[in-house]
Amino acid sequence: MNTNSRTKKRLIRYLLSAVLVIAPVCIANAQSESDEFGVWTTLEASKKINKKLKLDFEAELRTIEGLGDMERVSVGAGASYKLTKWFKASAGYIFIYSHNLDSKKLKETVEDEEGNLFSTYNVDHAYWTERHRFHVSLSGDYKIGRVEFTLRERLQYTRTNSATTDETKYNYDLGLDPILSTEDNEWVITTAPEFKEAKDNTTLRSRLSAKWDIRNCKFTPFASVELYTRLDEWKGCDKLRYRVGTSYKLNKDNEISLFYLYQDANDDDEPKGHAVGIGYSVDL
Repeated sequence: MNTNSRTKKRLIRYLLSAVLVIAPVCIANAQSESDEFGVWTTLEASKKINKKLKLDFEAELRTIEGLGDMERVSVGAGASYKLTKWFKASAGYIFIYSHNLDSKKLKETVEDEEGNLFSTYNVDHAYWTERHRFHVSLSGDYKIGRVEFTLRERLQYTRTNSATTDETKYNYDLGLDPILSTEDNEWVITTAPEFKEAKDNTTLRSRLSAKWDIRNCKFTPFASVELYTRLDEWKGCDKLRYRVGTSYKLNKDNEISLFYLYQDANDDDEPKGHAVGIGYSVDL
């Protein structure tokens, strides 16, 4: 067995071991919020400059709560370079316009004179923010029969710009002091501007994917599992994303794909839940 084959096998074993070790931890740490459901639509185009260098372009639209609300719109561009037949490096930039929906934050629970409990809380109103994402990746592939495995390690840095929205505070006035207050208990509701500071996020994304090249068939089934690890706020693995689907070759240069995905935890990037997607890609 040559050196390249041994290296490729070690590459695949590395992520398989990582998935087996880290996945149970990620699932155990998954948050308890109810799952969301969305639809993801993607458009990709690529242009091969030569045998090693390729340019890539992408656009994506995501919804949340079915088709009820827009979650984000993004456009991006990048380039990849083949270092060897099975190993390549890539880099790129993505501009993301993200829609943050109303979010409720529980403050405390209070009890009135009759023993009734009331939860006081704040609600941040929906708003849009701009994100700038830069990423670099290394990926290697290894084929077993007609199944090709690919391991990709991606380091991404995201800068979320500051934004202003409205915050509504819901406080319950107990009115316990008969001298200072003779009114009945009531809700006190106030709304004021809320400033959201800019923030940074550095994440390592480790993805193992597989696709099956079926003989004499235009369909190519695929599946992947991806581990997200925050590096700027170390907590181990933050999130796991699972994806399964199939692509269909329309002709030599055009392809469509359908997929389903599930991710097990909320973060700044996406909510916990399910999504179905459709994609279209073209070689220019």
